[in-house]
Amino acid sequence: MSFRPEESPSRLAAIVASSDDAIVSKDLTGKIMSWNASAERMFGWTAAEAIGQPITIIIPLDRRQEEDFVLSRIRQGLSVDHFETIRQRKDGSFVEISVSISPIHAPDGTVVGASKIARDITEQKRLRQQAEEANRLKDEFLATLSHELRTPLNTVVGYTAMLLKGMMDEPQRAKALEVIHRNAQVLTDMVGELLDSSRMVTGKVRLEIQDTDLSQLAEEAIENIRPSVAAKRLHLHVRIEPAVQILADPDRLRQVLWNLLTNAVKFTPIGGRIEVDVYSESPSVFIVVRDTGIGVSPEALQHIFKRFWQADNSRMREYGGLGLGLSLSRYLAELHGGTIEATSDGDGRGAEFRVTLPLKLGAAAARAV
Repeated sequence: MSFRPEESPSRLAAIVASSDDAIVSKDLTGKIMSWNASAERMFGWTAAEAIGQPITIIIPLDRRQEEDFVLSRIRQGLSVDHFETIRQRKDGSFVEISVSISPIHAPDGTVVGASKIARDITEQKRLRQQAEEANRLKDEFLATLSHELRTPLNTVVGYTAMLLKGMMDEPQRAKALEVIHRNAQVLTDMVGELLDSSRMVTGKVRLEIQDTDLSQLAEEAIENIRPSVAAKRLHLHVRIEPAVQILADPDRLRQVLWNLLTNAVKFTPIGGRIEVDVYSESPSVFIVVRDTGIGVSPEALQHIFKRFWQADNSRMREYGGLGLGLSLSRYLAELHGGTIEATSDGDGRGAEFRVTLPLKLGAAAARAV
């Protein structure tokens, strides 16, 4: 902060007093000489308590060397601009600040002290860290996407080239077409997931609400995963209450069921167990999918429904997928007025996903009768 020589002392004092930034002055021994209202709010010490005290009352012990550096520059008539550091409040808590420090000169030009202007940058740093984390997650996601696209594309291109060159007999051609179709479907599903994720961000997902038999939807979804369950020799236990009726978009709920069931199969090792429960308890219906798979760490549970986030990118590569399914599932559940929650006892100890949706009022009333 700079002042014009013609500005009166009373005007300068008013500017300092009304500033949103903490403005503090000290002498060359580090003793506080002035302390404005913003400094009181930022650090918790009143002016009466702070003035006359060493500036070290707001400097954490492990940062005391910073004060030696600052004073050495001030004695040389040099400034310190936008130095980011941490200071300590009266109650012992910490605040992240950006501080600019300038020498105070006597009329003869001698340096007699320093003025400090400090700004609380806690929120600014939090937003910066969020942006950096978002960029990191996007970079990881793009790397995963590249890997996931390359595998089926290479398969399609390779088999197509062999077909075009007439390198296969009839049985081989039939198998090649089957492989091409399967990998093309993988690519189609992947593109669909990306488009849904984009629509989710822009708020363009629309629901086609209708009377829906959730029990039937769940049974159909389970039938679709039975071949994968059999291939891994998993133990599947299903308890579906009949005729659970809700108002919903059946296609979108089918997506949620498919994401939860395929994840359970994907992340449960051979011989493991998967349980699926669908039931109603007015005023809600519940879809619960439990497994004895790789589990989720307590740290990962905080982030598991975030877009682009994967608990362990290298480990996820082993299982495949873009890591968008759970974020989409949560979004779709919330669009239906419901929730989705995940619990786990930790790595290697399985996981449970619970979807809660509103029970159709007519069905609830009929059940009550």
